[in-house]
Amino acid sequence: KVGRNLGEVTGLGRELGVIISDDANEVLARTRPHVATVAVSSYMADVSEHLRICAEHGVNAVTIAEEALYPWNTSPEITAELDEMAKRTGATLTGTGHQDTFWVNIVSLMMGTAHKLESVTGRASWNVDDYGPEVAGDQQVGRTVEEFEAWLRDAERPPSFGRNCLGAIVADIGLTPVSASTRTRPVLAESGMHSRALGIDVDAGGVIGFTDIDEVVTAEGIVLTFEMSGKLYGEHDSDINEWDLIGEPNLQLSNGSVPTQMTTCTQLVNRIPDVIAAPAGFVTVEKLPRLRYRAFPFA
Repeated sequence: KVGRNLGEVTGLGRELGVIISDDANEVLARTRPHVATVAVSSYMADVSEHLRICAEHGVNAVTIAEEALYPWNTSPEITAELDEMAKRTGATLTGTGHQDTFWVNIVSLMMGTAHKLESVTGRASWNVDDYGPEVAGDQQVGRTVEEFEAWLRDAERPPSFGRNCLGAIVADIGLTPVSASTRTRPVLAESGMHSRALGIDVDAGGVIGFTDIDEVVTAEGIVLTFEMSGKLYGEHDSDINEWDLIGEPNLQLSNGSVPTQMTTCTQLVNRIPDVIAAPAGFVTVEKLPRLRYRAFPFA
Protein backbone atom coordinates (compact mmCIF):
# COMPACT_ATOMS: atom_id res chain seq x y z
CA LYS A 1 0.00 0.00 0.00
CA VAL A 2 2.92 2.37 0.61
CA GLY A 3 3.27 4.90 -2.22
CA ARG A 4 -0.26 4.32 -3.55
CA ASN A 5 -3.08 6.86 -3.55
CA LEU A 6 -5.51 6.55 -0.65
CA GLY A 7 -8.51 6.76 -2.97
CA GLU A 8 -7.29 3.73 -4.90
CA VAL A 9 -6.55 1.64 -1.80
CA THR A 10 -9.93 2.40 -0.22
CA GLY A 11 -11.76 1.55 -3.45
CA LEU A 12 -13.30 4.99 -3.97
CA GLY A 13 -12.32 5.04 -7.62
CA ARG A 14 -10.87 8.55 -7.45
CA GLU A 15 -7.69 10.17 -6.22
CA LEU A 16 -7.74 11.94 -2.86
CA GLY A 17 -4.39 13.69 -3.09
CA VAL A 18 -3.07 11.54 -0.24
CA ILE A 19 -0.17 9.15 -0.80
CA ILE A 20 0.17 6.36 1.77
CA SER A 21 3.39 6.42 3.78
CA ASP A 22 4.94 4.18 6.42
CA ASP A 23 6.86 7.06 8.05
CA ALA A 24 4.56 8.73 10.58
CA ASN A 25 7.23 11.10 11.85
CA GLU A 26 7.88 12.49 8.35
CA VAL A 27 4.18 12.88 7.55
CA LEU A 28 3.31 14.61 10.82
CA ALA A 29 6.30 16.96 10.58
CA ARG A 30 5.47 17.87 6.98
CA THR A 31 1.67 18.22 7.17
CA ARG A 32 1.17 19.47 10.77
CA PRO A 33 -2.40 18.09 10.97
CA HIS A 34 -5.00 19.29 13.45
CA VAL A 35 -5.76 15.69 14.45
CA ALA A 36 -4.76 12.10 13.77
CA THR A 37 -7.12 9.13 13.95
CA VAL A 38 -5.49 5.95 15.23
CA ALA A 39 -7.22 2.64 14.47
CA VAL A 40 -4.58 -0.06 14.69
CA SER A 41 -5.04 -2.02 17.92
CA SER A 42 -7.16 -2.51 21.03
CA TYR A 43 -4.77 -2.17 23.99
CA MET A 44 -2.61 0.60 25.40
CA ALA A 45 0.55 -1.50 25.30
CA ASP A 46 0.11 -1.86 21.53
CA VAL A 47 -1.18 1.61 20.63
CA SER A 48 1.01 3.69 22.96
CA GLU A 49 3.85 4.09 20.42
CA HIS A 50 1.45 5.53 17.83
CA LEU A 51 -0.02 7.95 20.37
CA ARG A 52 3.47 8.90 21.55
CA ILE A 53 4.53 9.86 18.03
CA CYS A 54 1.46 12.09 17.71
CA ALA A 55 2.12 13.70 21.10
CA GLU A 56 5.78 14.32 20.28
CA HIS A 57 4.71 16.33 17.24
CA GLY A 58 2.04 18.22 19.17
CA VAL A 59 -0.70 16.54 17.11
CA ASN A 60 -4.07 15.77 18.70
CA ALA A 61 -5.02 12.10 18.37
CA VAL A 62 -8.26 10.17 18.80
CA THR A 63 -8.21 6.37 18.81
CA ILE A 64 -10.71 3.52 18.81
CA ALA A 65 -8.38 1.36 20.91
CA GLU A 66 -10.91 0.02 23.41
CA GLU A 67 -8.65 0.25 26.46
CA ALA A 68 -7.92 3.91 25.68
CA LEU A 69 -11.51 4.80 26.57
CA TYR A 70 -10.51 4.95 30.26
CA PRO A 71 -7.04 3.44 30.77
CA TRP A 72 -6.17 5.04 34.13
CA ASN A 73 -7.05 1.86 36.06
CA THR A 74 -5.66 -0.76 33.70
CA SER A 75 -2.52 0.92 32.25
CA PRO A 76 -1.77 3.79 34.63
CA GLU A 77 1.96 4.09 33.90
CA ILE A 78 1.56 4.22 30.11
CA THR A 79 -1.34 6.64 30.40
CA ALA A 80 0.48 8.95 32.82
CA GLU A 81 3.52 9.04 30.54
CA LEU A 82 1.41 9.93 27.51
CA ASP A 83 -0.54 12.48 29.54
CA GLU A 84 2.64 14.25 30.64
CA MET A 85 4.08 14.28 27.12
CA ALA A 86 0.86 15.56 25.55
CA LYS A 87 0.57 18.36 28.10
CA ARG A 88 4.16 19.37 27.37
CA THR A 89 3.57 19.62 23.62
CA GLY A 90 -0.01 20.92 23.74
CA ALA A 91 -1.65 17.82 22.24
CA THR A 92 -4.86 16.05 23.29
CA LEU A 93 -5.13 12.24 23.29
CA THR A 94 -8.56 10.60 23.56
CA GLY A 95 -10.12 7.15 23.23
CA THR A 96 -13.62 6.77 21.78
CA GLY A 97 -15.62 4.33 19.66
CA HIS A 98 -18.89 2.45 20.03
CA GLN A 99 -18.56 2.34 23.81
CA ASP A 100 -18.36 6.16 24.11
CA THR A 101 -22.14 6.54 23.91
CA PHE A 102 -23.59 3.05 24.17
CA TRP A 103 -21.55 1.80 27.14
CA VAL A 104 -20.77 5.05 28.99
CA ASN A 105 -22.59 8.29 28.22
CA ILE A 106 -26.08 6.91 27.62
CA VAL A 107 -25.75 4.94 30.87
CA SER A 108 -24.66 8.01 32.83
CA LEU A 109 -27.61 9.96 31.45
CA MET A 110 -30.02 7.22 32.50
CA MET A 111 -28.51 7.16 35.98
CA GLY A 112 -29.28 10.86 36.14
CA THR A 113 -33.01 10.07 35.90
CA ALA A 114 -33.01 7.98 39.09
CA HIS A 115 -33.66 9.11 42.66
CA LYS A 116 -31.71 6.21 44.17
CA LEU A 117 -29.68 3.37 42.67
CA GLU A 118 -28.61 -0.01 44.01
CA SER A 119 -27.14 -1.61 40.89
CA VAL A 120 -26.38 -0.92 37.24
CA THR A 121 -26.06 -3.96 34.96
CA GLY A 122 -25.19 -3.92 31.27
CA ARG A 123 -25.08 -6.63 28.61
CA ALA A 124 -23.57 -6.33 25.13
CA SER A 125 -22.53 -8.71 22.37
CA TRP A 126 -20.61 -8.64 19.11
CA ASN A 127 -19.95 -11.12 16.32
CA VAL A 128 -16.37 -12.39 16.23
CA ASP A 129 -16.73 -13.22 12.53
CA ASP A 130 -17.01 -9.50 11.74
CA TYR A 131 -13.43 -8.77 12.83
CA GLY A 132 -11.28 -11.32 11.04
CA PRO A 133 -9.38 -14.49 11.91
CA GLU A 134 -7.07 -12.92 14.53
CA VAL A 135 -9.97 -11.75 16.69
CA ALA A 136 -11.90 -15.00 16.23
CA GLY A 137 -8.80 -16.91 17.30
CA ASP A 138 -8.32 -14.66 20.32
CA GLN A 139 -11.91 -15.41 21.32
CA GLN A 140 -10.99 -19.12 21.33
CA VAL A 141 -13.49 -20.07 18.62
CA GLY A 142 -13.24 -23.76 17.81
CA ARG A 143 -11.60 -24.80 21.09
CA THR A 144 -12.94 -27.53 23.36
CA VAL A 145 -14.10 -26.64 26.85
CA GLU A 146 -10.97 -28.30 28.26
CA GLU A 147 -8.72 -26.28 25.96
CA PHE A 148 -10.57 -23.09 26.90
CA GLU A 149 -10.19 -23.75 30.62
CA ALA A 150 -6.47 -24.41 30.17
CA TRP A 151 -6.09 -21.17 28.20
CA LEU A 152 -8.05 -19.20 30.79
CA ARG A 153 -5.88 -20.61 33.57
CA ASP A 154 -2.52 -20.00 31.90
CA ALA A 155 -2.96 -17.00 29.57
CA GLU A 156 -1.67 -13.56 30.45
CA ARG A 157 -4.76 -11.74 29.31
CA PRO A 158 -5.02 -8.00 28.63
CA PRO A 159 -7.69 -6.04 30.54
CA SER A 160 -11.30 -6.60 29.59
CA PHE A 161 -13.09 -3.77 27.81
CA GLY A 162 -15.84 -3.75 30.41
CA ARG A 163 -13.39 -2.67 33.11
CA ASN A 164 -12.61 0.50 31.15
CA CYS A 165 -16.28 1.29 30.50
CA LEU A 166 -17.26 0.88 34.14
CA GLY A 167 -14.25 2.98 35.15
CA ALA A 168 -15.46 5.79 32.88
CA ILE A 169 -19.00 5.61 34.29
CA VAL A 170 -17.72 5.67 37.88
CA ALA A 171 -15.50 8.67 37.09
CA ASP A 172 -18.32 10.47 35.29
CA ILE A 173 -20.78 10.07 38.16
CA GLY A 174 -18.12 10.80 40.79
CA LEU A 175 -18.47 7.49 42.63
CA THR A 176 -15.75 5.95 44.79
CA PRO A 177 -14.65 2.45 43.68
CA VAL A 178 -13.64 0.08 46.47
CA SER A 179 -13.18 -3.16 44.52
CA ALA A 180 -13.14 -4.43 40.95
CA SER A 181 -13.21 -7.97 39.60
CA THR A 182 -13.45 -9.84 36.29
CA ARG A 183 -14.60 -13.38 35.62
CA THR A 184 -14.90 -15.19 32.30
CA ARG A 185 -17.09 -17.99 31.02
CA PRO A 186 -17.08 -19.75 27.63
CA VAL A 187 -19.98 -19.53 25.20
CA LEU A 188 -20.77 -22.95 23.73
CA ALA A 189 -22.45 -23.89 20.46
CA GLU A 190 -25.92 -25.33 20.94
CA SER A 191 -25.65 -26.93 17.49
CA GLY A 192 -23.08 -27.11 14.72
CA MET A 193 -21.87 -23.69 13.47
CA HIS A 194 -19.48 -22.36 10.85
CA SER A 195 -16.90 -19.58 11.33
CA ARG A 196 -16.27 -17.77 8.06
CA ALA A 197 -13.38 -15.83 9.64
CA LEU A 198 -11.48 -19.01 10.53
CA GLY A 199 -12.96 -21.23 7.82
CA ILE A 200 -13.83 -23.96 10.32
CA ASP A 201 -16.91 -25.79 11.59
CA VAL A 202 -17.61 -25.90 15.32
CA ASP A 203 -19.54 -28.90 16.65
CA ALA A 204 -22.27 -28.63 19.27
CA GLY A 205 -20.63 -28.14 22.66
CA GLY A 206 -17.56 -26.45 21.18
CA VAL A 207 -16.43 -22.97 22.17
CA ILE A 208 -17.74 -20.13 19.98
CA GLY A 209 -16.39 -17.27 22.12
CA PHE A 210 -16.56 -16.08 25.70
CA THR A 211 -18.21 -13.59 28.03
CA ASP A 212 -16.29 -11.29 30.37
CA ILE A 213 -18.24 -10.19 33.45
CA ASP A 214 -16.78 -7.11 35.11
CA GLU A 215 -17.98 -5.79 38.47
CA VAL A 216 -17.14 -2.61 40.34
CA VAL A 217 -18.36 -2.08 43.90
CA THR A 218 -18.52 1.51 45.11
CA ALA A 219 -18.41 3.10 48.55
CA GLU A 220 -21.77 4.70 47.78
CA GLY A 221 -23.38 1.23 47.69
CA ILE A 222 -23.95 1.02 43.93
CA VAL A 223 -22.69 -2.14 42.24
CA LEU A 224 -21.95 -1.81 38.52
CA THR A 225 -21.73 -4.92 36.34
CA PHE A 226 -21.04 -5.31 32.63
CA GLU A 227 -21.27 -8.55 30.63
CA MET A 228 -19.64 -8.43 27.23
CA SER A 229 -19.92 -11.43 24.89
CA GLY A 230 -17.73 -11.82 21.83
CA LYS A 231 -19.04 -14.92 20.10
CA LEU A 232 -19.84 -16.60 16.82
CA TYR A 233 -23.34 -15.60 15.73
CA GLY A 234 -26.11 -17.83 14.53
CA GLU A 235 -28.57 -16.88 11.80
CA HIS A 236 -30.85 -14.85 14.08
CA ASP A 237 -28.25 -13.27 16.41
CA SER A 238 -27.37 -9.56 16.35
CA ASP A 239 -25.38 -7.07 18.43
CA ILE A 240 -27.21 -5.98 21.58
CA ASN A 241 -26.90 -3.22 24.18
CA GLU A 242 -29.10 -3.66 27.26
CA TRP A 243 -28.94 -2.03 30.70
CA ASP A 244 -30.95 -2.57 33.89
CA LEU A 245 -30.84 0.06 36.62
CA ILE A 246 -32.30 -1.15 39.92
CA GLY A 247 -33.40 1.45 42.41
CA GLU A 248 -36.04 4.13 42.63
CA PRO A 249 -37.38 3.86 39.99
CA ASN A 250 -36.23 0.71 38.20
CA LEU A 251 -35.10 1.63 34.66
CA GLN A 252 -34.41 -0.39 31.53
CA LEU A 253 -32.64 0.38 28.26
CA SER A 254 -32.54 -1.80 25.15
CA ASN A 255 -31.15 -0.55 21.87
CA GLY A 256 -32.30 -3.59 19.91
CA SER A 257 -29.98 -4.57 17.09
CA VAL A 258 -26.97 -2.25 17.34
CA PRO A 259 -24.70 -1.52 14.31
CA THR A 260 -21.50 -1.73 16.35
CA GLN A 261 -19.05 -1.44 13.45
CA MET A 262 -20.72 1.62 11.94
CA THR A 263 -21.19 3.45 15.23
CA THR A 264 -17.55 2.87 16.13
CA CYS A 265 -16.58 4.83 13.02
CA THR A 266 -19.23 7.55 13.34
CA GLN A 267 -18.35 8.30 16.95
CA LEU A 268 -14.66 8.47 16.06
CA VAL A 269 -15.39 11.12 13.42
CA ASN A 270 -17.96 13.07 15.47
CA ARG A 271 -15.51 13.32 18.37
CA ILE A 272 -12.87 15.13 16.27
CA PRO A 273 -14.05 18.71 17.05
CA ASP A 274 -14.24 17.86 20.78
CA VAL A 275 -10.71 16.50 20.78
CA ILE A 276 -9.31 19.51 18.96
CA ALA A 277 -11.05 21.86 21.43
CA ALA A 278 -10.10 19.92 24.58
CA PRO A 279 -7.23 20.85 26.93
CA ALA A 280 -3.87 19.16 26.46
CA GLY A 281 -3.20 15.75 27.98
CA PHE A 282 -4.82 12.34 27.96
CA VAL A 283 -8.47 13.40 28.18
CA THR A 284 -11.03 10.61 28.63
CA VAL A 285 -14.57 10.87 27.28
CA GLU A 286 -16.33 11.66 30.56
CA LYS A 287 -14.40 14.96 30.54
CA LEU A 288 -15.57 15.85 27.01
CA PRO A 289 -18.95 17.34 26.01
CA ARG A 290 -21.72 14.85 25.33
CA LEU A 291 -21.31 13.45 21.84
CA ARG A 292 -23.57 15.18 19.31
CA TYR A 293 -24.57 14.94 15.68
CA ARG A 294 -22.44 17.04 13.34
CA ALA A 295 -24.83 18.56 10.82
CA PHE A 296 -22.24 20.73 9.07
CA PRO A 297 -18.67 20.34 7.75
CA PHE A 298 -15.93 20.62 10.37
CA ALA A 299 -14.21 23.46 8.51
